[in-house]
Amino acid sequence: MPDIELIHISKYFNEGKVKAVNDISLKINDGEYVFLLGPSGCGKTTTLRMIAGLETPTKGNILIDNKDVRDIPPEDRDMGFVFQHFEVFMHMTVWENVVFGLEMRGFSKDYIQEKAVQTLKMIDLLKYRDEYPYIFGNPGLQKIALARAITTGAKIMIMDEPLGSLDPKVSEVFRFELRNLIKDLGLTAIHVTHNQEEAMSIADKIIVMRNGKILQMGSPFALYEYPNSIFTANFLGETNFLEGFILKLVDKEKMKVWVRLGGPKFLCNNLDEKFALDDNVVIAFRYEDVYLFPEDYDFEDSIYDWSKMNFFEAKLNYSRFIGSTKRFYLDLESGDSFIAIKQGNFEENFEVGDEIIVGIHQNDIYVFKTPENLLYELSLY
Repeated sequence: MPDIELIHISKYFNEGKVKAVNDISLKINDGEYVFLLGPSGCGKTTTLRMIAGLETPTKGNILIDNKDVRDIPPEDRDMGFVFQHFEVFMHMTVWENVVFGLEMRGFSKDYIQEKAVQTLKMIDLLKYRDEYPYIFGNPGLQKIALARAITTGAKIMIMDEPLGSLDPKVSEVFRFELRNLIKDLGLTAIHVTHNQEEAMSIADKIIVMRNGKILQMGSPFALYEYPNSIFTANFLGETNFLEGFILKLVDKEKMKVWVRLGGPKFLCNNLDEKFALDDNVVIAFRYEDVYLFPEDYDFEDSIYDWSKMNFFEAKLNYSRFIGSTKRFYLDLESGDSFIAIKQGNFEENFEVGDEIIVGIHQNDIYVFKTPENLLYELSLY
């Protein structure tokens, strides 16, 4: 099975005025399920199309199994294609749809019979071989499209928003079926989406893109737990951001951040000594990492070790019950606000206007240097 490597790839449009992809390099290993993730217009689909041979890079090289494929057309790159809008022939039966590609390539009848039966069994469509696509809903249509791509014997699966036309609940189930199928076949998969949850659920590796550049790549866990930028922290998951400055360097690996004048002070990690005294910074913490306590909570009688927690007070603005979760919207005296999210069965008797003790573990706080344009960094486009 092939590895895929992009070496300083760029793609410009409109006589170089539009840099859709701007000098990116990456490697996708044999058998990996990789997501290109980012907002609309970030360059992910253009990158996918260059790998597939549907676009030619302006600069750089694409290697598949250590072979430069610049001059190799899409049909000879050993790839199957699945798109958001189902490429299914409605006037053909399921069987005719699945064997179409093999017939066009001139394979023998025996080979076509064997491959089509094998694939339809795997996707649980063999019993529908003589039916027409109109009897299926969207998941069934996408299964037909997948079956046709798989039957060709492709070693690489190219997928552009393949779950985008499915209802959210159907998509949640089908995404795992898709991953299992890809893994059972031992394929290398490249999947483009703007759906963070979809990528986090089933990817081996996520490549986060913005404005034609790669911001960060790694496992879902690594990107979620160790974001290297404000954008990545905001794009993956739900995150609070507060502005402040370095008030004190406690030791080589610890520092105290003051959230505006009059705001709370946080003890944070300063690994690799990235920050200096008086640096303007942005601290970030996930909604789910916020602990909430009533004002009369007895910490001394608690069975938990709260020694590495940052405690401060906030006022409850309002709360919302959203099925499996509750959201609490809280205000600080400094004028800042933030959100905490808890399980739907979280027991509390908070009322609007209550002063609440808030706790955040120092290991759950990310610190970033304040960028020149914070509003841009916080935007999701």
